[in-house]
Amino acid sequence: MNRIIFSFIIITLTGVFSELGAQDVPKCRTYDAIDMLLLQYPHLREQMEESENELEDFTMDFTANRSGDEEIYLIPVVFHIIHDGGIENISDEQVYDAMTILNRDFRLENEDVEDVIEEFSSLPADIKIEFKLAQRDPSGNCTNGINRVQSILTDEGGENMKSLSMWPRDSYLNVWVCRDAGGAAGYTLIPSSVDGNFGLSNDGIVLLHNYTGSIGTSNENRSRTLTHEVGHWINLRHLWGGTNDPGEADNCFIDDGVDDTPLSLGWTSCVLAGETCGSLDNIQNYMEYSCLLYTSPSPRDLS
Repeated sequence: MNRIIFSFIIITLTGVFSELGAQDVPKCRTYDAIDMLLLQYPHLREQMEESENELEDFTMDFTANRSGDEEIYLIPVVFHIIHDGGIENISDEQVYDAMTILNRDFRLENEDVEDVIEEFSSLPADIKIEFKLAQRDPSGNCTNGINRVQSILTDEGGENMKSLSMWPRDSYLNVWVCRDAGGAAGYTLIPSSVDGNFGLSNDGIVLLHNYTGSIGTSNENRSRTLTHEVGHWINLRHLWGGTNDPGEADNCFIDDGVDDTPLSLGWTSCVLAGETCGSLDNIQNYMEYSCLLYTSPSPRDLS
């Protein structure tokens, strides 16, 4: 599966948040992981820039020549449950629930889309991508797409943990579920950072067990974390650009690469009327930190 090809499909993922109790939770660590990668492999920076330019050219050409193609793109997924016999060894049902939510969000079947504020109500779209748990493993054997590995590396959540079990990235989206991911709810690497020969043992999404789905060890308020990380995996940035730091003054000068989302400092609270860069912010977007994933207002602050 070529992620550069899949990347052009996403224009905007917009969703809304169902209000639940407040929580103090970790954030997405995608850009921290990329920074660490570049420190270890500085030569990748030039490769990443070339890949981004290639993708931009491909996107412009596709947009100019699209012919109303209604093809549904199907992506096989494997969940590697890395556990040490604790509650992080989540049930098959919790994985199935996570997949249901992911597909619901990408196919615009979420009921709360009706709550998107009027100014952005035209943005939510059916992305024409579906995710399905793998039915065959790399050797051709039948599988339910859930692979369990017992290891203390469930508390490490990094590259060593990934190396315990990874299926070929050109055929599967790998998702690792663990007990600790370096203080993050989840993270992944963007396509350009794993393009070419590098990334064969790095490509995929890491999730905390209690941010996987909406049942079992997780809950509804944490259930869009996988949607957010898949957005990164398909090349979406945070709305304030390519960092993990919402609220920084310089963020108004960093674009997320998507035309229909306005510049934003980034939010950690759900202020639906918030303006930070001279225009209304699209804070209900799946790629924000506010209304969907990591904080919850009680009640929503409209001021």
